[in-house]
Formats: sequence, C-alpha cells, structure tokens
Amino acid sequence: MKKPIDLVTQLTTAIETNSADAQDYYKRGIARFELQDYHGTISDLTKALEIDPMNKWSHLYKGIAKMGIVDYQGAIADMNQAIALSPMFTAAYYSRGLLKMELGQTDGGICDLNKAGELSNSEIHEGFSFNNN
Repeated sequence: MKKPIDLVTQLTTAIETNSADAQDYYKRGIARFELQDYHGTISDLTKALEIDPMNKWSHLYKGIAKMGIVDYQGAIADMNQAIALSPMFTAAYYSRGLLKMELGQTDGGICDLNKAGELSNSEIHEGFSFNNN
C-alpha cells in the first residue's frame, strides 16, 4: 500500500493530465486528510464536488475535514448535504451525531447516533439471507 504522500504526488500528476476526473480529486483529498492537511482536503473535495456534486462521500469527508479546522457549522452543512443525497447514509449520521455531541447539542447528537445505530442494524440484517425450504 502506498504512503499518503506518495499518493498525493501520483494523483497530482494524474490531475495535471486530466483535471476533469472527480475520483482523482477525491482520492487525493483523502490522502491529504490522512496527512492532516485539512485545507488541502477541503480544496480537493470541493473540486471533486464541482465535477460530481452527487458524491455523498466527498460531502462527508469535506465535513470531517472542516472539523479539523474548527469550522463546525460548515462541517454540519456538508454532513447534512451527504444525508440529503443518501438518507440511509450511516456514516454521515454517525459523524454528525458525534459532532453535535461535541458541540453540546445533546438531543440532536443522540438522535443522529440512534439513527446511525438503526441503519447499521438494518444493514447487518439485510446482509443475511435464510433459506427456509
């Protein structure tokens, strides 16, 4: 597995060749996130979303990166967008719930964490198939 810094270099070259590939911006944003380069992450994911605004993961990770720069309202807005795109997005509810708890928004945080738990349980149950023949 490549180191995040090597991925950033490789993906920068790819982006220079084809700047219209949202996945390259997304992948470089995630690599920058692993390097704790939150501003770089936000920049890359913003570009990825300009190309592909329906990518729920780009919205979520952009929100998580905003937590790293203490832009909590921006983080919640991005997580809200991820949930609007995918109302069954467990990771977005979980992340937003943790952030709300951190901000002292206990009721909202508990609600989001409960929703994440419900969705997680339904994902687990949907993964099992029993043949009763």
